[in-house]
Amino acid sequence: MTVSFVRTGERRYAVRATLGDGRALEMSPAPGFDPWMPHDLQHFIVEKHLGIDGAVFGRLAAGGTAGTFHLVPHATSSRETARLRRRHEARDQRLMPERSEDYARSERATYVCWQDWLQQADDPALRARGAEMAPSARSLLAGMSAEERAVYTPVRRDAIRQEFARLSRRWSALAVGESLSEPWSEPAHFLPRAHRGLVP
Repeated sequence: MTVSFVRTGERRYAVRATLGDGRALEMSPAPGFDPWMPHDLQHFIVEKHLGIDGAVFGRLAAGGTAGTFHLVPHATSSRETARLRRRHEARDQRLMPERSEDYARSERATYVCWQDWLQQADDPALRARGAEMAPSARSLLAGMSAEERAVYTPVRRDAIRQEFARLSRRWSALAVGESLSEPWSEPAHFLPRAHRGLVP
């Protein structure tokens, strides 16, 4: 799967996921625009690096909609498009029932990692944002189970900071109408899990 983040306006963006068979799903507009890095790009990085495959992007890769994406219609009849959309939505309801907590885990991880990157940024304004977020980030970490908290190793956090920096540079350089695309690969899992519940 390839994921594209499209700058659709001065303070608007969309996310498009193109699956291996050519089908595309899109969320437009997407929430949480940020000139340095929009919210869903933060999620993409964190879910990929921490192996959170039951949240947004893992579910898209497995053929779901993550509850917020919609099938992009091809040059076909509206009836066929509606049928495919219903099939995707039904599949999403059946995907990974044992991984439903991954949505909340992804939100916690995204906040913690974004704050970490901001507080260590070169730009004083970004560091100030990070400092304001620090108490909430510490609270989130303190509330995690020991198993969940253990994934935030120095090596992983450094890798995520580097990826935030790389993609922030690319994102902030985009003009309206331009996009950046990144591949989604199967994450390296860090938590024990039962059968993934994927629908072929």
